[in-house]
Amino acid sequence: MQKPQWNRIKDFVQRKELSLAMGLHLGAIFLCGLIYILLPEDVHLRWGLTYIPIWTALLSPIALMIAARKSKRKVVIRLYSGLIGIGLWLLAIFLQVIGGDIVFPSTYFCKDGDYLVRREYDFFDNNLIGVYKVNGLTEKRISFYSYSSPDSIKVYDSLNVIAFYCPSEIQEDPWPTDTIAPLRVIEQLRDNGIDSERRKKIEQLAHRLNARLGYTLAE
Repeated sequence: MQKPQWNRIKDFVQRKELSLAMGLHLGAIFLCGLIYILLPEDVHLRWGLTYIPIWTALLSPIALMIAARKSKRKVVIRLYSGLIGIGLWLLAIFLQVIGGDIVFPSTYFCKDGDYLVRREYDFFDNNLIGVYKVNGLTEKRISFYSYSSPDSIKVYDSLNVIAFYCPSEIQEDPWPTDTIAPLRVIEQLRDNGIDSERRKKIEQLAHRLNARLGYTLAE
């Protein structure tokens, strides 16, 4: 193969690399914006699908820098990649620190049917958890509670309550000081009114499960 022909092929491949890297970069940013606009704060995509475009957007400036190595606009593209990359990383770290679950997914604890429990990031409450209900490709947060690391739950939809089972735990602040006993507690699932007949059934359930009524069911 003659050298000029080989150079033309090489230039074509490099242009395609740059186009692909730029398309991936802009597409990932567009998808992140679309997810932010269309998905409410209390709804997540399942299986960590949200984090695919986020990590693509965060890493794509590096791919742009590499793909622009032979471009005539190398300096401009690399300057843009550096600035946008730093900006995206600073924004992601800031949102993660204030509780946005941007870079890493929240910790998963347990599940019962379509309901599951995840850790919620909160600066003032390290024990904050959220109960989510699965609906197709999404998980919608139903309610918040303050319990540490439940290992199982049981949802009673007809009574609008959820039972948490939390194992014993050693409190560390910053060294071991106390052991919290295992906990069985029943809480209200959704913020709806509870009539006297339903409350009586809930109390009977608590007695049967040897569980106490939580703060959302306190009279």
